[in-house]
Amino acid sequence: MERLPEYLILDHRVDRLSHQDLYRLQSERLRAMVAYCYHQIPFWRRKFDAAGLTPADIRGMDDLHRIPFCTKDELQEDQAQHPPFGSYVGIPRSLWAHYAATSGTTGRPLRRVLSARDWQYMIDRFRRNPTLGPGDIAVILGPVDALIGPMVSSETVAAMGAMVVQAGLYDSITKLRLISDLRPASVSGTASYLMYLAEVAKDNGIDLPGIGIRVLSAFGEPGIALEETRNRLRQAWGVNRIADGYGVTEIFPLGGNCAHSTSLHIASDLVGTEIVDPETGESLAPGEIGEVVITNLVGESQPLLRYRTRDISRLAVEAACTCGFTGSRLEGSIIGRVDDMIWLRGVNVFPSAIEAVVRKLPGLSPEYQIVINGENGLASLTIRAESSAENPSATELSALQERLGREIREAIRVSATIELVSPGSLPRPDGRSKLRRVVDRRR
Repeated sequence: MERLPEYLILDHRVDRLSHQDLYRLQSERLRAMVAYCYHQIPFWRRKFDAAGLTPADIRGMDDLHRIPFCTKDELQEDQAQHPPFGSYVGIPRSLWAHYAATSGTTGRPLRRVLSARDWQYMIDRFRRNPTLGPGDIAVILGPVDALIGPMVSSETVAAMGAMVVQAGLYDSITKLRLISDLRPASVSGTASYLMYLAEVAKDNGIDLPGIGIRVLSAFGEPGIALEETRNRLRQAWGVNRIADGYGVTEIFPLGGNCAHSTSLHIASDLVGTEIVDPETGESLAPGEIGEVVITNLVGESQPLLRYRTRDISRLAVEAACTCGFTGSRLEGSIIGRVDDMIWLRGVNVFPSAIEAVVRKLPGLSPEYQIVINGENGLASLTIRAESSAENPSATELSALQERLGREIREAIRVSATIELVSPGSLPRPDGRSKLRRVVDRRR
């Protein structure tokens, strides 16, 4: 069988290549990947033939736009027709080494198979700049089974010499007691669950800032880059460093922010990154907001070209980050999901814009819920938020409600009905499944 070349991934210098050198490296790997996909993988040969393309037509990254998009719906259909992993698998069964799957929050989960080569590449990517070492403890709060991010994180931390504690099956108070006793260097989970644990800790007299945690790592949700959310987490947990991780199960864990920036640093030797208009598919320039599209440049197991992630962000305009990273960066992290974007009376509304308002206002808990009602195209928006005061007066509640309504209107350019509810009324994350804060009741 034909295989891709072996690449050196454990080399931190690749994160600081010049624009010209990075372009040459990506173009060389793209050419090899396109030839591999066409000659080795039936799924991609069908797509190329249907588009009238041959591998010779793709000479470098400037030709990337000629390759047809790939979508999750396509992959789900292909796996249904060619179980268990679809016809886009490039390796024989003898090389299957690791299994993962998408969370399944937006439909049937996609199964992911990886060779030992691809698995090691992911670990090597994160070992370039080690953050932990011998004597450190890392606690992972969420489930690990079949989730590529937590699984790779666990093995990477262990490869750095630190101890990994997988606490996903424990209840919240048990997790907090474990953290209090172990005094870990790092704790990771979704931003919403980390926020919730801070509430539980306060109610149970657990001093999180006194534990001495160095890093909080958040993953799996947009919004962690919001300064309001980060400030609440810093204060509640007593940390300075909040790491925002980003990855796509169908591709790889791709990177995260640095100490100087909230922008996501994408491993540009592993993937190519584009931003396109979610409606037209037209490529957008750096600084323009659109859908993130990722092309796998090195993975042999289930390589995807121009995969539409449905995540919304924009490419950074500056050539390099303050830390020296020169690869692609998603400015300000992930803004939201195409699936969660609310089209309301001619305006696009992202839940993260509402989250930013709720979490900066004193007198409110960090929890909120967005309810959309209406029919026949006439929609109305209700924001449900919790007062954090024990026994607020009617005057205080009225003033808080008025201020929240005003700031929501300024943030999203649409008026909303504000409903203040008592503390603890809204749904809380459980650390195991994704909390949906948007309730769409439109017919």
